Amino acid sequence: MAPGSGWFGRRRRRDATPSGPDAVQEARHPSATAAPPERVAGFDGPAQVRQTGVTVLLVSRSDRHERLPAMVTAARTAFGPEVDVRAVAYVADASPVLPSPRGVPWVRPDPVDGIGSAVNAGVAGGVRGVLVVVDSTVGVTDQDLQVLAEAGARGVAQARVWLADGSARHGARLLRPGALPWSDDTASVVPGADGLRSTILTARDTAAAATVFAADQPALAMPGRALVPAPCLPDERTTLSAWSRAVADRTDRDVALVWALERSDEAGRTVDAATVDAVSGWRDRAVDGNGSVVAGPPVPPWGARPVTPVASTVPATEQLAWSLKIAAPAGPEGDGWGDVHFAAELAAALERLGQRVRVDRRDAHVRDDDGADDVTLVVRGLDRVPPNPASVNLLWVISHPDDVADTELRSFDRAFAAGPAWAAAASARSGVPVGMLLQATDPAVFHPGVSSGPDAGRVVFVGSTRGAARPVVADAVALGADLRVHGPGWEDVVPESSLGAPSLSRAEVARAYASARVVLNDHWPDMAAGGFVSNRVLDVLAAGGVVVTDPVVGLGEVLDVPTLAVAGSREDLAALLDPAYPWPAEASRAEVAARIAAEHSFDARARVLLDAARAERARLRR
Repeated sequence: MAPGSGWFGRRRRRDATPSGPDAVQEARHPSATAAPPERVAGFDGPAQVRQTGVTVLLVSRSDRHERLPAMVTAARTAFGPEVDVRAVAYVADASPVLPSPRGVPWVRPDPVDGIGSAVNAGVAGGVRGVLVVVDSTVGVTDQDLQVLAEAGARGVAQARVWLADGSARHGARLLRPGALPWSDDTASVVPGADGLRSTILTARDTAAAATVFAADQPALAMPGRALVPAPCLPDERTTLSAWSRAVADRTDRDVALVWALERSDEAGRTVDAATVDAVSGWRDRAVDGNGSVVAGPPVPPWGARPVTPVASTVPATEQLAWSLKIAAPAGPEGDGWGDVHFAAELAAALERLGQRVRVDRRDAHVRDDDGADDVTLVVRGLDRVPPNPASVNLLWVISHPDDVADTELRSFDRAFAAGPAWAAAASARSGVPVGMLLQATDPAVFHPGVSSGPDAGRVVFVGSTRGAARPVVADAVALGADLRVHGPGWEDVVPESSLGAPSLSRAEVARAYASARVVLNDHWPDMAAGGFVSNRVLDVLAAGGVVVTDPVVGLGEVLDVPTLAVAGSREDLAALLDPAYPWPAEASRAEVAARIAAEHSFDARARVLLDAARAERARLRR
């Protein structure tokens, strides 16, 4: 399965078949040809809720049913023989489906897909006044269930949970937007002399009342009236956190911590795009801390990362450590990518402002030492990159805007886009301010200069075929223009007389732009629709050249210069490529070049990004 795909790659059926609270059934042994586990995404309409009574929902991974009979007995002892107790099995982490024990009131005979589906299947038929949910890995007695139910009548409550290795899971705390909620592992009591069991018993008696952002362990209770469907995420902790927080919001109360229980096993973490999107939905929530945290270890295969609440000791100096994340792969395969040149020139501009910068390609989007980064800047191209919870996180969308989801925008501290039209639409759609920040040029490379050479006086295009038709080049060929094309893949596309070099250095590209009579440019359709102006346009203008491009939404509002023209048709292009067309003289071209160098250089962009980074750094540390 590809990274980030999570449960999206699994086969599922759409509809659940819920059972009512009193319509329980005995388990059947699953057949060897059982259907794939079903994802139960929710339930139809509001859940049916009785005013009184307790529903105990036991959820059990498909290979961990041993404790269930004793848990059923504990529920009946706690609330009487007529208690509404029911069980649902679920598959997680590719768990095997083992025979289900008899005597357990199963809601359905076959396991469902994940703990979120198990909750939804278990409550779809309705619940009583209080819902208690406990996983089969959590040891509970009748007294434990009574304490949970009593707390759940007032609002969402989770038991403090101790794992077999002595570590604690005392609810989820939100320490940093864009990071997985931290599971509170602080000890509320001194461990008992007789080991873990003594610690748990002591915690039950002495733990002070506390509240957390959300529950992250399957030992919780809530009022039935506030019930909402659980999300079906591959990550157990995020599923429980998102679900319990949504329920808590309906009660206008924080999640309470009560009692203490032991858990024998905890699910592994599986973080995909859906999990990160759930975390991003809490961008505007108040955090439990001051933002001065360092990152925990990476969570494979992709996505948000945990945080550990450690106060930052790095002084707020003028020099910040930056990581520029780009989509280009490492090594020769990625050396020719435009992202590499873009990042190198931006890094140099930031360094001229006194910053320390490193460029991280695709294989280094998550590093073991990135807790030392002060600023993470994702130059968004092909890859979605997870924010770094230890740093300020900036996003600059320069291409492939259709791949950028609203939740991705919400997971960053500040977002910018090189397309004004797309930035405005994304801001309105996502509720996140997306600043306009066009692409840039490097005046040290692109500036008025030598106007002689093989490209002098000709129509020039620099770029590959991209494996797709480039209409501006095809139209120039059809018009019989004195065309010269540089780049790979053109041998069978343009006349031999129009073939230039298969590759050019940056300096050679600058000379071609400066000496050409006209330089051609085009855009991908989604880029043009979003107002993303190609950096080729800025490079040509900075070199003192003239450029003809295809239509781009809002182009005239951001670049109103006489050395830039738009060809909306082949007829327009014919007129602009006519050698007699009155393009501005050299002096006017030099004025335009100076303006572009001042307003659209990487130095100008670096100043905007540095100001944003400092402002966000100050905000997060208030």
